[in-house]
Amino acid sequence: MATFFNLDPRVVLAIGAALVLLGLALAFWGRGIWRRIMALIGMVLGGIIAGYAIGGFTVGGYTISPYVLGLILSLIGALIGTLLFAKLVNIALALVIGLAAAALVFFSLGASTGTATLADARVIGAIIAFVVVFALSYYFIEELLAILTAAIGGALLGFGVYILLWPGGIIAAAAAGIGVFALGMVYQTMKVRRQKRVAASMAAPPTAWANPPPPQQ
Repeated sequence: MATFFNLDPRVVLAIGAALVLLGLALAFWGRGIWRRIMALIGMVLGGIIAGYAIGGFTVGGYTISPYVLGLILSLIGALIGTLLFAKLVNIALALVIGLAAAALVFFSLGASTGTATLADARVIGAIIAFVVVFALSYYFIEELLAILTAAIGGALLGFGVYILLWPGGIIAAAAAGIGVFALGMVYQTMKVRRQKRVAASMAAPPTAWANPPPPQQ
C-alpha cells in the first residue's frame, strides 16, 4: 500500500491525525489559542527583558541581592508583557494589512512619469488607503483573526486528510478543508459579535426609570 512519501503507515497516521486535530482546534477556537500564545510570548519576553537585560545590569549599590531584584523585575516584566503583547501584535497585524493596502494602491496607479502630479496622487492615495484600511482592520481585528485562524485550520485539516487518503482523495481533502473553514469562520465570527454585544450592553449606562406617582388618597 502506497503511503505519503513512502513513510511508515503509523507515522503517516500520526501526522495526518495531528494535522486534522490541529486544524479543527484552529478553525473553531483559533482566537483563544492565538491570545494564549501571544500572552505566553509576551510573558517570556517581558520576563527576559526586565529580569535579565535590566536586572542583570543593576548590580552593586543596592541593599537587595541582584538575583532577588532580577527575579522581582522578571515577574513584573512577565505581567506587563502578558497584558501588552497581544495588543501590540494586533496593532502590528492591522499595520501590516494597512501597509499592504497602501502598496497595492500605490502601484496600481501606474508607473511614475516624473511629473509631480502623478507622484502626489500615488502618495496621497496610498496614505488614504493606509489610514482607512488600518482603522478598519484594527476595529474588526477580532473578526479578521477569526477568519485567518479558520482559514489556517481548514488548510491544515485538508492537508491532513490528503495525507491520510494518499495517493487519492484530493477532492475529499479540499472539500473537508473548505467545509471546516466555512463552519469555523461562522462559529468564531458569531462568537465575536455576541461578545461585542455583551460588552456594549455592560458598558451602556443603566436605564433610569421614573418613580411611580404616589397613590391617590
